[in-house]
Amino acid sequence: MFRTLLLTASVALAWSTTPLAAQTAPSLAGRWNIEWELGRMIQNEDVRIIKATGTLSVVPSGDSLLASFEVKSRSDGAPLPKPFTLTGRANGDGATFLQRQEARLNMNGEEMVRQVKVTWNLRATGDTLTGDMQREIEGLMMGSGDAAPVTGSRVKP
Repeated sequence: MFRTLLLTASVALAWSTTPLAAQTAPSLAGRWNIEWELGRMIQNEDVRIIKATGTLSVVPSGDSLLASFEVKSRSDGAPLPKPFTLTGRANGDGATFLQRQEARLNMNGEEMVRQVKVTWNLRATGDTLTGDMQREIEGLMMGSGDAAPVTGSRVKP
């Protein structure tokens, strides 16, 4: 009886310590062509959304996920940002990635740099990627509005 109970407890413990990312990452793992809101330009209360397209590569790394972004185009024609990598965690049917970046703002002729926290929530269903991203600009109420959509499709080998 004791051996059966010990074996059952060992199997349960081994199963419960399997990394969460390893349990759910395969549907999100891979390369994706994606489109998202790169930023916004606000001038005289007129909001212009700057869209970006690029490639997202997601790979499991222990109990985490690594997401590498390469921007291929932006709707405003400005220079492309350097590729960047985020670490995230699987959650249910998707994953959440956190990004920290700087934003340069010009408000009424006064230039300033603010820290921005971006939360990416991504889900994969077959070859379709959906999700959203939410920006929080520290010290300002702007940028904390509705989440912007992220869409994509799996790159075929």
